[in-house]
Amino acid sequence: MKQLDLFENEIQATVQATRNANEIDGYGSLVAKSFGEFKAIRGIARKPLWGKYFTTGDLIEIAGQHGVGKTYWLYKLIFALATGTEFFKEAVPSPKKLLLLDGELPIDDINQRFSQITSLAPNAQQQLLDNNFSIINREFSGGLMANICTINEDDELFQLMAKHDVVVIDSLKTNSFGSNISNADDVAGLITMFLKLKALGTTVIYVNHLTKNQTVLGSVDFDIINDVTIALSFDKNKAIRKFSVLKGRSLSENDKAPKSYSFKPDERGIPFTVY
Repeated sequence: MKQLDLFENEIQATVQATRNANEIDGYGSLVAKSFGEFKAIRGIARKPLWGKYFTTGDLIEIAGQHGVGKTYWLYKLIFALATGTEFFKEAVPSPKKLLLLDGELPIDDINQRFSQITSLAPNAQQQLLDNNFSIINREFSGGLMANICTINEDDELFQLMAKHDVVVIDSLKTNSFGSNISNADDVAGLITMFLKLKALGTTVIYVNHLTKNQTVLGSVDFDIINDVTIALSFDKNKAIRKFSVLKGRSLSENDKAPKSYSFKPDERGIPFTVY
């Protein structure tokens, strides 16, 4: 029993000795730490955000061709994340704070779609969405969004993003006017922003357009830095929609297997059915 008590005391002492990375001198710069120091550092607590697919600090791409229902799918996911509810048969453990950078739709279209989604939701869930979800919208901003390829961590927009659990960028293209995201400076700026948010524990979900069944934008394949890449597609011949995980950290091949689904945009709640 004494040996067991001593072992437990050693474990407890080790736990108490660890510190969060951002509390340690040198955090945020290229500083080498001896392993004796490094093993006492705690990183970001990476907890599940949406079932088996997303965790804290992930970089997630939602790719798909025009007309597959990306926006409806995205808004249903936003509702689940903000309210701590289920979507696509996957649970959200707790409500999260979200920021949407919307460069796609007019104000009235966004409100109409969320009005449909929330039409069957209890008041408590609607209040969670109202309090946990914020939007920067192209129309309200005067017609153009900020170019996310050129912002840095001192900018007001970056600091606002860092205050949220999840940042949703819809879409990558419409939030980078003035850039074609194919020259070295634009690519470096965008990747730097993604990685700095990731290091702070902010999860980033960005919408991209699928071209010839590849997740590409211009000449750059951003899939290389993604933690999760999801493709939404529509087979016109079979009249079915598919959800496919092209890349997923720690996901088994069975977890990544395509799922067929349907949704009804004209019905209250915009129900999605997974087969």
